[in-house]
Amino acid sequence: MIPYRLKFAGIRDFEPTLMDLSGDEHIMITGPNGSGKSTISFCMGAVLYSSKVDVEGLKSRNLRPDQVWRAHISLLFRNAGQMKIDEPEFIEFTLHIEQEPGQPIKKEFIVEKGETIDEWQGKTTYTSGDQYHNFSAYKKALQYRYKIDSDLFYLIWYQQEVNQFAVMHPEERFRIFSEMHGIDQARKNWEESMEKVKETEETLLAAENHVKLNKQNLGILKTALDVFLDNQRRLKEGAEKAIHSLLHLELFYQKEIETVNSVIEDLSEQLDDFRDQYASSSTQKEEQEEAIKSLATTLEKREEALKALEQRIKVEYTRLKSITDEKNGLEEELESLTEKQKTISRTEEEARSAQAELLKELKHTEQKKSEIDYSVQEINHKLNELSEELGKLHYFIEEAERLEKIHLEKLEQFHSSHHVQTTIDQLGKAIHQNGDLLHETNAAIKQLRKEELSLKEDRNVSQRQQQSLDYFRTIGIAAYPLRELLELDSAAKLKDENRFNAIKYAVFFNGKHAQPPNDLYHVPLMDIVPDTFEEHVPELHLKIKAGLTEEQIRFAAKALYWTKQFFTGTKPRIENGFLIDQSGIRGPQEKAGYILSQRARQIRLQQVQQELGQLESKAKMLEQKIQSDTEQFQFLNSEIQKVKEAEAFMTQKHERAQKKQKLAEATAAQSRFRQELIQLDQRRNHIVEKQTEFNHELKQVVQELEFYRELGKRKEKFDQLREIARQEKEKRKEIKTLNASREELEFQLDEQESRIKNQERKLRAIINRLEDINRNIDSTLLQQNRKKERLETCQAELVIVMQQLQEIQNLVPDLYAVFSSSFERLAELSETTLKTQLSNAMITFDNARHQEGIDPAAEDNYKKAKEEYERLEKEYQESKILLEHNKQRTAALKENLETTINMRVLEINKRFAVYMAAFQFQGEISWAQREDKNRRTHFDLYIKARKEGHRGTMEDVSVKARGGRVGKGVSGGEESLSSLLFALALLQNLETTPGFIVLDEFDSALDEQRKSKVFDLYVEQLHRKLIILTPKSHEDEYINRFKKAFVVQHDPAIPKSKVTGIRLK
Repeated sequence: MIPYRLKFAGIRDFEPTLMDLSGDEHIMITGPNGSGKSTISFCMGAVLYSSKVDVEGLKSRNLRPDQVWRAHISLLFRNAGQMKIDEPEFIEFTLHIEQEPGQPIKKEFIVEKGETIDEWQGKTTYTSGDQYHNFSAYKKALQYRYKIDSDLFYLIWYQQEVNQFAVMHPEERFRIFSEMHGIDQARKNWEESMEKVKETEETLLAAENHVKLNKQNLGILKTALDVFLDNQRRLKEGAEKAIHSLLHLELFYQKEIETVNSVIEDLSEQLDDFRDQYASSSTQKEEQEEAIKSLATTLEKREEALKALEQRIKVEYTRLKSITDEKNGLEEELESLTEKQKTISRTEEEARSAQAELLKELKHTEQKKSEIDYSVQEINHKLNELSEELGKLHYFIEEAERLEKIHLEKLEQFHSSHHVQTTIDQLGKAIHQNGDLLHETNAAIKQLRKEELSLKEDRNVSQRQQQSLDYFRTIGIAAYPLRELLELDSAAKLKDENRFNAIKYAVFFNGKHAQPPNDLYHVPLMDIVPDTFEEHVPELHLKIKAGLTEEQIRFAAKALYWTKQFFTGTKPRIENGFLIDQSGIRGPQEKAGYILSQRARQIRLQQVQQELGQLESKAKMLEQKIQSDTEQFQFLNSEIQKVKEAEAFMTQKHERAQKKQKLAEATAAQSRFRQELIQLDQRRNHIVEKQTEFNHELKQVVQELEFYRELGKRKEKFDQLREIARQEKEKRKEIKTLNASREELEFQLDEQESRIKNQERKLRAIINRLEDINRNIDSTLLQQNRKKERLETCQAELVIVMQQLQEIQNLVPDLYAVFSSSFERLAELSETTLKTQLSNAMITFDNARHQEGIDPAAEDNYKKAKEEYERLEKEYQESKILLEHNKQRTAALKENLETTINMRVLEINKRFAVYMAAFQFQGEISWAQREDKNRRTHFDLYIKARKEGHRGTMEDVSVKARGGRVGKGVSGGEESLSSLLFALALLQNLETTPGFIVLDEFDSALDEQRKSKVFDLYVEQLHRKLIILTPKSHEDEYINRFKKAFVVQHDPAIPKSKVTGIRLK
C-alpha cells in the first residue's frame, strides 16, 4: 500500500489542496519554519485515525466563534509494493469533520475502493454511533485488512520524533522500544506477576496469623459446644419421649372417644330400633287380633251357607228321580228307534232343504276347480321360460361383478394406464440417474477411505520425502521433514496450514551440500543463521514442536526462521499459499493434506469420518432406492396391460346396467308368478276341502231323510222323549253345579280354619317378641349410661394432654415441629404405660430445660468458627500454592522477558553498530534494569556512541553536564545521527514491511554530507517510498535524490496557506 494522492480542505488556513504522491519516487515537502509543513503529516495521521493527532488542532484559529467548521481529508493509496493485499488497485480513506459552535466535533470515516481512481466499486462509512461500522472497527480494518495502521507500524514520524531518541531518557527510550517490539506486554505480565507475588506473600502472612488465632478460639467454643450438645441431647430426648407419649395418649383418647361415641351412637340407634320394633309389633298385634275376629265371622257365615246348600241339593235329587222314572218308561216304549235317533240333528224339512243346497254347492266348486287347474298350467309354462332366462342373466352378472371388482381394484391401485406409463418412464429415468450418482458416491467413498487410513496411521511423510530421508540416511547425514521440527499452535485454524502448502514438505539436513533425489525443497541447516531466536511466530500460528532434544530445538529454530522469511514480503515469498520468486510462481508440493497440526489432523479425520458416514448412508439409500425403483419398474410393466383391460371393461358399464335391469324385472315376474301359484294352490285346496265336507254332509242328510220315512206314526212319542231327556240333562247339570259349590264351600271352610290357626300362632309370636324388646331396651339403656361416663373421663384426659402438648410447643416450638412431624404410631400401648413414659420424659425434659450455664448459640458459634478456621486454613494452603505458582510464573516471565529483550537488543545493536561504523563512529545499544527504593523495577535502554579511535568508556548520548552546564556529552549532529540510525535499526527490526514512511524534520540537525548518506542508508535498508518534511535549504546533491517536491507557503497577512507541487529533474 503506497500513498497516491492527498486531498484536504478546511484545514487550518490552507486553501483546498490536492497533492499528487503517485509514483515510486521519494517526495520532499519543504518550506519555511511555521509555514504548515507538519500540518500535512497531521492530516495523514488524522485520516488514518492516529492516536497521536488531536483533530481539533487542525481547526483554523481564524474562524469566527459562530462559524461552523467543516473539513475533509482524503488519502488515496495504490495497492502495490511488497505488502500487496487482497483488495482492488486503489483504496481511498476519507475523514469528514464538522463542528457546530459550542458543540463537540463530529467525525466520519469513509473507505472507497475500485480498480479506477474515483470510479469506486465499494464504499464503507464508519461513524461513532454505528453498531458495526464504528471507529474501533475502522481502526481494526486499517490494522488487519489494509495493513496501514500509522501508529502500530510507525508509518508517520511526526515533528521531532525521529531526533528525540538521543535526548530522551533511557527509560522512556526503552518504553518506545518495548512498544515497537511487543515487549511491553511481556513486561506488563511480569510486573503484574511480581505484584501478585508480593500480594500473595502478604496474604499468606496474614492468613497464617488468622489461622492460629482461630484455632485457639475454636478449642474454647468446642468445650461450650459439648456442654450445649449434651443439654440439647437430653432436652431433645426428654422432649421427644414426652411429645411422643402425649401424641400417643392424644391418639389413644381420640380413638377411645371416637370408639365410645360410636358405641353410644350404636346403642342409641339400637334403642330407636327396639322402640320402633315395639311400636311396630304392637300395631301388628292389634291388626292380628282384628284379622282373627274377621276370619271367625266369615267362618260362621260360610257354615250357615253350607247347611242351606245341602238342603237344596236334597230337593233337586228328588226332582231328578221323578224325571228319570218318566224317561225310562218312554224309552222302553220306543227302544227300536232310539239308537237311530241318536244320530239325527235336523228335522225332516231341514234335511230336505239341506240336501238341495249341498247338491248346488258341489256343482259350483267343481267348476271353480277346473278354472284353477287351467291357470296353474299357464303359470308353470311362464315360470319355465323365466327360469332359463334368469340362469343366463345370473351367470352374466356374477361374472361381470367378479371382473368389475378385479378391474376396479386395478384402477384404484394404478389410476390409469397413462399414469402407469408416466410412472414407468419416471422410474426408468430415476434408476439411471441414481445409478450414476451411486457410482460417483462409491468413488468418493473409496477416495475418503484412503484419506481416512492415511490420517489414522499418521502417514504424513510423502513418498518423495521418504525417498529424500532414505538418501540422507545412506550418506550418514541427519535429516528432518518440516513436520518433525515445527507444528501449528493451539490457536491455529484448519485453513491456516494451507499457507504453507508450497514449502511444508521441505526436508532439512544438517549439512551444506547434497544431491537431492527429487524436486522437493532440501534445506541445508548450516547455511541458516537466524538473527533472532524464536520459538513461536503467532501471526503464522507456527511454533517449535514439543518434545524435541536440545540439538533438534536448534534445528527447529533455524527451520522456523527459514519458514518465516517467506512471509516478510521479500522474494522469495509466499502469498495466498503460492511461492513467488524471481523465476515464477510455484503451487503446493504435494496433494492437499494436513501434516503440521495434530489437532488439524484429528479435525480432518473427524470430518472425513463424518463425510464417510454421510456418503455411506447416501450410497445405501441410493442402492435401496434403485432396488425398490427397479422392482416397481418391473411390477408396473407387468401390470400395465391389465390396467388397459380394466379401462376397456369400465367402458361397458351401460350394458351391464341393462342386464341388471332385466334380471331385476325377470326376478320380480318370477316372484309374482310363484305368489300367484301359491294363491291358486290355496284356493284349489280350499275347494277340495269344501267338496269333501259337502259330500260327507250330503250322506248324513240322506240318512236322516231315510230315518224320517221310517219314523212315520211314532213321531210325537219321540218328541216327548226328547223333551224329557233334555230336562233330565239340565237337572243333572244343575245338581253337578250345586255339588261343586258345596265342595268349594267346604274347601273354603277348611282353609278359613287353617288361617285362623296361623293368625293365632303369629299373635303368640308377636307377644313373645314384645317381651324380648322390653328386655333389650332395659339392657341397652344400662350400657349407654356406662359409655357416657367413660366418654366424659376420656374428654377430660384429652384436654389435659392437649394442654401439655401446647405447653411443650410454646416452650420448644422447633423440637415440637420436628418430633411431631417424625411421630410414628407404634403398637397399641396401655393408658397406664403411656402415662408412666410421659412422667419419666417430663422429668428429663424439665431438668435439661432449667440447666444453667448453657449458651444457645454455641453450635452456631462453633460452626461459624470452624467454617472460618477451615476457610482460613484453605486460604492459607491455597496462598502457599499460589505463592509458589506465582514465583515460578514470575521467574519464567522474567526469563522470557530478559531473553526477548536480549534478542531484540542484540538484533538492534548489530544493525546500529554497522550503521554507525559507516559514519566512523562506534555505536552500542545496551539495556539494564534497576530497582528503586519502592522496589519498583525500571528498564533503561542506552544509546552509546563515540568516534572511532577515541578512548575511554562509551556513554549514553543523552548524558549532559549537571546544573545546566555545558562541555560534556556529544554534539548536536552526533545526537541527530545516533537518533536517526537508532530509529532505522528499530524500523528494520519490525516484522512488517510497509510501502512508505513519512519523516518530519528528518534532516534538520545533519550536515550536508551526513544528510545525503543517512538518506541513502534509509533508502537502501527500508526499501520504501520516503516522504521527507524538511525546513532547510539543501545542496543539489541532496535535492537530486528527489523527483517530486512540494513547497508549503503561508501568508500571515491574509492569512492563507497553500501547497505548490514541483517536478524535479
